[in-house]
Amino acid sequence: MATILGLNCFHADAAAALVQDGRLLAAAEEERFNRIKHSAGFPMEAVRFVLRQGGLDLRDVDAIAVGMKPIDHVQEEILQILSGRPNYSRQIQKRLDAVARFRDVRALLAREFGYPKDEIPRLEEISHHVAHVYSAYPCSGWKEAALLSLDGFGDFCSTMLAHGEGGKVEVLETVRFPHSLGVLYTMVTQFLGFNRYGDEGKVMGLAALGEPVYFERLHQLVQLEDDGLFRLDPSYFTHPVYGLDMIWEDRVPYMEDLFSERMIEVFGMPRHRYAEISVRDRDLAASVQKVLEEGLLHVVGRLRKLLPDTPRLCFAGGVALNCVANSVLQKAKIFPEVYVPPAPNDAGTAIGAALAVAHRDPSIYTPIFSNAQLGPSFSADEIERELEGSGLRYERSADVHKEVAALLDEGKIVGWFRGRAEFGPRALGGRSILADPRRAETRDVLNTRVKFRESFRPFAASVLFERQTEFFDSDYPSRFMSYAVEVHEDKRAEIPGVVHADGTCRIQSVAAEEHPDFHKLISAFAERTGLPLVLNTS
Repeated sequence: MATILGLNCFHADAAAALVQDGRLLAAAEEERFNRIKHSAGFPMEAVRFVLRQGGLDLRDVDAIAVGMKPIDHVQEEILQILSGRPNYSRQIQKRLDAVARFRDVRALLAREFGYPKDEIPRLEEISHHVAHVYSAYPCSGWKEAALLSLDGFGDFCSTMLAHGEGGKVEVLETVRFPHSLGVLYTMVTQFLGFNRYGDEGKVMGLAALGEPVYFERLHQLVQLEDDGLFRLDPSYFTHPVYGLDMIWEDRVPYMEDLFSERMIEVFGMPRHRYAEISVRDRDLAASVQKVLEEGLLHVVGRLRKLLPDTPRLCFAGGVALNCVANSVLQKAKIFPEVYVPPAPNDAGTAIGAALAVAHRDPSIYTPIFSNAQLGPSFSADEIERELEGSGLRYERSADVHKEVAALLDEGKIVGWFRGRAEFGPRALGGRSILADPRRAETRDVLNTRVKFRESFRPFAASVLFERQTEFFDSDYPSRFMSYAVEVHEDKRAEIPGVVHADGTCRIQSVAAEEHPDFHKLISAFAERTGLPLVLNTS
């Protein structure tokens, strides 16, 4: 019985996962414990949780797997730094420090758990994008698939095209530093004044309010090459000269601005974070979204040429969080079937690194991953003790599904805390804020008084899978809110709370066999209202 502890550490979205004989027992992001969004650093509380969930001590683990392998590319990085970057000695030292940090993981755990270092399991470093594709491929249930990882950068690489067969991964092609579709999108995100880590989703939402009038001009920043890959024009970016580093203070991740003076010359002054959003800003968001979608289809087309007889695609990496681009990809049918895991971002590399090590054994099998509730849970008695200690008023429900359905029908906003917490950035019925999708005003209340975010941000819907096509122009399962789909035009007025400006909605397909408790709640709401869906946000 092989037990692997997977980690995403010393980076944003720090996380831990526990895999035993190919089966995923537990996974959690550190932010679930310290309440720091995208928490960076080392996920010590997440490590403690997954071990506790598995009923194991750290010394019961056979290997520790991390989703980064800095030693493999440190020479390439140093040569690139020496080729013309200022402050090269400081930058080289930072690269060497990164290598040392990962090599220190066992010593860090030894200190924290109070064990001698020689009793700490061996450390396995897995290349970043290999960890990404392993977070998707084994969990898809497919014996063979084309594999794509697309993000900013990880291990000096932004893009990996690969082939998965029999649990093994063969890397076919990569795109290396400084070229990255993810960095292009992040740079424009920063230029539009959204400069906190993970703000790319705001640009995706804003894009629906604009027109892609800057598409041709923005396309000058990225050249789609005849071989199916791409190159950036480095003059618009700072990272080819100054590098791209993740900085974190008190576990809050941050990245320096990626846009250069050339970007300002062509597109004007960048927006200040708290300035009013202009027509230019909306149109630039729409334009970069279209550029990303075109680039994604271009790369996937290349992968299809490399694997013409493979009908299925597993897609991971931070770019796979863009549910609008995912829908464009799914509709294009370059690959008839597409699987996106619930945590395609760097948190998912904790799962991927562990599964990459586990699948070195050809007999290992990983069950299909259809429910993302892998995190902590609490008994009714534990919850009651906390409520008593807090002084809050509470009562035990005789039929919580019917009672909550009634509250939603009355226009109440409900916190839904059931079972284990989700792994990944989406609320999927474990830790959700729910509301009636028929009420447009609820959307404004949620944005301004509950979530304290921009008014243009859309809300997702969780829908009974068996009735999905009644409201949405897609019968494709979207278990993890991976796709934004068209709402039928004659249904939009019925559910204004979840319809975005472009007539789409990000959906979670809820099947009874995969998510029985949440399915029961939505069914109770459907019995009262006739609507087989609820507004669902985190």
